[in-house]
Amino acid sequence: MTSALVRKVWRGLPVGFRRDLAHGVLSTLAPRLPPAPDVAEDAPRIVVGFLSSPSGLGQAARLAMQAFGAQGREVYGIDLSRNFFETAERVAFQYRDGRSVRGSAHVLININAPYMKYVFHLLGRSFLHYKKITAYWAWELPRAPPGWAEGLARAHRIAAPSRFVADAVATLPGAPDVCVAPHPVAIEQMPSLPPRPATQPFTIVSAFSVASGFERKNPLALIAAFRRAFGDASDKRLRLLASGAEHYPAAATALDQAIAGSANIELTYDALGREDYWRWYGAPDLYASLHRAEGFGLPLAESMCRGVPVLATNWSANAEYMDASNALPVRWKLVPVQDAQQKYAADGQKWAEADIVHAAELMLRAAADSAWLAALAAKGRAGALARFASFPL
Repeated sequence: MTSALVRKVWRGLPVGFRRDLAHGVLSTLAPRLPPAPDVAEDAPRIVVGFLSSPSGLGQAARLAMQAFGAQGREVYGIDLSRNFFETAERVAFQYRDGRSVRGSAHVLININAPYMKYVFHLLGRSFLHYKKITAYWAWELPRAPPGWAEGLARAHRIAAPSRFVADAVATLPGAPDVCVAPHPVAIEQMPSLPPRPATQPFTIVSAFSVASGFERKNPLALIAAFRRAFGDASDKRLRLLASGAEHYPAAATALDQAIAGSANIELTYDALGREDYWRWYGAPDLYASLHRAEGFGLPLAESMCRGVPVLATNWSANAEYMDASNALPVRWKLVPVQDAQQKYAADGQKWAEADIVHAAELMLRAAADSAWLAALAAKGRAGALARFASFPL
C-alpha cells in the first residue's frame, strides 16, 4: 500500500477514532507528573488549551489567561488545538507562547482528564520540571467516567468551573478536594449590544456545538417549544447556530427535518470566531437552551453578562447561578441518558428532560411582558457581572 493511499484511508476514518488512536499511542510515551514543587505565588502562569479554537473549551482557556492578566500576573499560553483535531486558528487571540518557558511556574491545563497523558507527551519532561500543574476539567453528568481517574495522577491540583462538575469529579476513587473556580466570563470585553431594530420580530437565539453532544444540547426540544408557543407567527423568530455538525451528520438531518416548513426559524451551520459570533448574535430578546446537562453553560452566563434574559433547563451547573428572580428556569424531570452519538455512555446515569410545555409558556410570557423580561435581564446582568468577575486560581 502506497503512502498516499495510507494517508487517504487514515483521513477517511472518523475524526474521533483517529484522535483516540493517536492519543492512545502517543500517551504511552508521556512523562510522569514530577513531585509538587514549591512555586511562589507570583510565578508566571501558563495556560494550556485550545486557545485558537471557537469551542467552549477554547473560550474557557482564553478567559483564564485574561483573568490572570487582570491579576497582574506574567502570563503565557500554549495552544494545542491542532493536536486535538480542534477547529484551529479561527479565533484571533494574542498571547506569549509558553512552550520554551523553563523553571518555576503555575500551569493550568484546560483539557479534560482522558487526555492528560497526551498533553504531558506534547509538553515534554523538560517543560514540566519545576511546574505546579492544575488540571481544569469540565463534565456534564453527576458522575465522572471511571476512565477519568487516570488523569488524577497528572495534576497536583484539580479545579472545575462549577460545584456540579466538582461533585462529579469527587466520585472518582482517590479524588482530592476539587477547587471550584467559575469561568471569569465578565473579564472579556464583550461588545455592547447593538440597537434593536424597531421592525425586528421577537427574537430568540441559541448556539451550540454538535461536537459537544447533540443529545445533551437538545436543540430539538427548543425547536418544539418555540413552535408550540408561536407556530408560524411572522413577528416571532428563532435563530440557531449549530457548529461542528460534521462530527455527527445525523444532527443536521434531524435539525433540517425539525424546522422544515418554518419560515420563522433560521439555522446556520458555522464555527464562528468571537467577532463573527457576536455579529451573528445581534440584539436578541431572549437566549434559550433546553439542554439536558451543562458543566457550566458559557453562552448562558455570557448572555446574562450582556443583559440578555436567559431561558434554560433548571438543572446541572447553570442552576447554580440561575433562578426565577434573574432568569426563566424551565421545569424538568430526570431520565436515563440515551445518546446515539455516544458522547455519553449509558451507564445508569440520568440527565434532565426539559418540560416543553412549560418552556413554551415562558416564551409566550416573555414575548407579551417586556417590563417583566427587562427586570429579569437587569437582575441577571448585575448578578452575573459580580459572580463571574474573578478567577480564584
